[in-house]
Amino acid sequence: MPERNTLAIIGIFAWDIVDQFQHLLIGMNCRTSQEMSTLMLMDSAFTPSLNRLPEASRQSILPRRIITIFGSESSGSTFLATTLGIASGAFPPNGTYVTTPSDRNNNTGRVIVERVVAKRARSPNGDIEIQHISLPWGWWGSAKRNCILAAQTITVDAFVPGPCFRFDYESTWEHRLEVKAPAGCREEAHISGNNNATRWTCGTNNCGQGRNDGYALYPRRFFVNITSHLEWYLQRGVDITCVLSVRDRSISRAGKMKSHCSDEAVATLEEETARSIMSEALRKYGRRGRLKDPGISHDRSNEERVITVSYEALMGLREPYLFDTYKMLGINSSFVPDFKDGNEKYVKAKH
Repeated sequence: MPERNTLAIIGIFAWDIVDQFQHLLIGMNCRTSQEMSTLMLMDSAFTPSLNRLPEASRQSILPRRIITIFGSESSGSTFLATTLGIASGAFPPNGTYVTTPSDRNNNTGRVIVERVVAKRARSPNGDIEIQHISLPWGWWGSAKRNCILAAQTITVDAFVPGPCFRFDYESTWEHRLEVKAPAGCREEAHISGNNNATRWTCGTNNCGQGRNDGYALYPRRFFVNITSHLEWYLQRGVDITCVLSVRDRSISRAGKMKSHCSDEAVATLEEETARSIMSEALRKYGRRGRLKDPGISHDRSNEERVITVSYEALMGLREPYLFDTYKMLGINSSFVPDFKDGNEKYVKAKH
């Protein structure tokens, strides 16, 4: 295991790219040694010390409760997701070691430190999961390729449970094919190429077949439709709430163009797609326009399934606003993160 002093990297998250994998380095302006340049200079305010994450119970593919944080890129969603992860007990306050996936040639991945909820985190007892999904989510290999290949960034129905998730480009790798999807992916989550399409969907356009059966196969970069994501889990009996992280448009765009896509026209188009997805979900499942659960009964069945959290309000009001958000989500916690306003550097740059 690497020494602690070699692991003092803030917010590292691993992704598969091209033939191998892309490490998303969050919170620092780091670079990998090869052509895989970093992404995601997130405005996260976390500087916790390192700790190990207890092993989570895997009795069920589906947790009892899911809170999914959505936001356009550079919207402050990483800060919010990590705060809620720690407060709910789904993510350890001191961070966790993770191992990056093996590559095409089955070379063993590196052990790295993850200090933020960059994708998902689940409580040790398996009851609650915090999901973090940027709109769009993923990486074409570089910020430049994100812009060039934006037309190939599709919208999927749902972000499925981790054990059932697989990238489509790795679905032909022999060492991946040797790992069968857990039975729960088919029996609980109803993910299978053999499912009746009129009743169940596998969450994406590409349902695994043959040796990939039970996996939902995803492209490298995609949007998630919040409305269908929410309904996908409700139909499977999961108590889910989606949280929309919103931030000043000009600041959010500046961050996006710096770290995710430098082409302003493309960045603007992706932001509009994200805004449309979030607006639809709020109209249907927010406080004023929510729909009833499709045949599901939960403690929160009479409450909104989609709520919004303002990054500026969180930085300005701090504890009162944060604790009100906890209450809306049913989180009983007194956890307070280190508030550091990520907008300040953008405001100063304008003067």
